[in-house]
Amino acid sequence: MRKGQGMRLEKFALDLASQGLDDGKAIDFGAAGLYIPAAQTIFATTLSACVSVLACWLIPIGAISAVRTLALTVLSGVFVIRRPIRIGQTRGVNTIFSALRPCCIIYVGCLVLEQLIHTCISEESTYEHGFWRRILYHASMTVMTLAAFLRSKNPRGESDLPFIISMGSMLLIAILPPPALALSGPLCSPPTLGNAGERILRAFLFACVYVVLVYSAAPISNNLPDTLVCIMRSATSSAWVLGAVSYSLPLALVQICFVLYCSFSPANTQYGAVSAIGSADDVEAAGMDHGLNGCSHGALSASGLEVRYVTPEDEDHEVAAAVAMLKANGVPNGSHAVSVQPIAGNLSFNLSSVANTLSGIPGADQVFREQ
Repeated sequence: MRKGQGMRLEKFALDLASQGLDDGKAIDFGAAGLYIPAAQTIFATTLSACVSVLACWLIPIGAISAVRTLALTVLSGVFVIRRPIRIGQTRGVNTIFSALRPCCIIYVGCLVLEQLIHTCISEESTYEHGFWRRILYHASMTVMTLAAFLRSKNPRGESDLPFIISMGSMLLIAILPPPALALSGPLCSPPTLGNAGERILRAFLFACVYVVLVYSAAPISNNLPDTLVCIMRSATSSAWVLGAVSYSLPLALVQICFVLYCSFSPANTQYGAVSAIGSADDVEAAGMDHGLNGCSHGALSASGLEVRYVTPEDEDHEVAAAVAMLKANGVPNGSHAVSVQPIAGNLSFNLSSVANTLSGIPGADQVFREQ
């Protein structure tokens, strides 16, 4: 019996470890099967919120345990997202699902953090206690909301300014949290019908915003660094939904529409540049690379950091001008006139050395000139 259980556990671990290894770098965004994991993630997160509410409703108040509620909430979400639902052989499902799967875990983690706020409480704590900390909390959530929209404006941008702003706001909330209330928290306090509906709505909107951000800035490859970057940016740009005041929840729908609009704009269809040329040495190195690769020759100005590339047509004109100048000045004694013609755009040959070599062979000079 134990051997069979060990084999099943090993098979489950191998399945989790092997997910994402069979995907290529290309993601087929035109396939309908690619968006099934999105619905799966939203359902798992919403189900976790429903289970956290039911675990406090269906159990007597004296028997409610935050540990039990947390265990049921985690199990319900993990059961849904343990593996992606596939329809056909859609490319990129595992790549997308690797970034979508943590959504439910992040939501449960936020519930745990909210519960921890209400663990350390004194007897004299009231609603009026910590009034300024409550104002600071709402101000930090406002800053997080603005940072989320800043990320939504350019979801594929390489700037981490929105992420830094959101992390700074969350750090400030962690240092100066809102005041704790007795017998409160999402894991051990039975919510009212209105509060339960608000919690489920927040979970649903959070999952929707997170999913849209992941799809708008999907990992460029299925490896851990790219996936972690996508997860962190999407999580910090959607976490405000879980902590902002209820009157601002319609902004989540606005953010989703804003992300979709900016994602399909021509300026944001590609990822932003990671680095740019910033010194004269870099400019010279870039010009040498272009010249060695045969693409075009660059005229560099180190003082103004200017790069001017000469097109093949310009090279033809320069060659023709050089030939005209040679004909006008005459050819030095002991050398042969050579007709220089550009071949295939910017490709040309210098035949003077060949002509000098053939000059010593009887009859070869006439054949060379005819060719």
